[in-house]
Amino acid sequence: MILRQRLGILLMIIFLPINGPILRLLLTSLDLPNIGEFKFFVLCIFMFIIGAIMTFTPKLKL
Repeated sequence: MILRQRLGILLMIIFLPINGPILRLLLTSLDLPNIGEFKFFVLCIFMFIIGAIMTFTPKLKL
């Protein structure tokens, strides 16, 4: 559970939209195709939400 919370916090920090230039630089250095501004913004918000869900949801017992 601790690992999931730490991974969620890491996703929330890395995929903040303010870190966009750093992420674009990383994508360029990995030779990945450039995506548009709106798609990039949606990707950042989506990953931030996934990180928030991983951080703040309780562990489910099956």
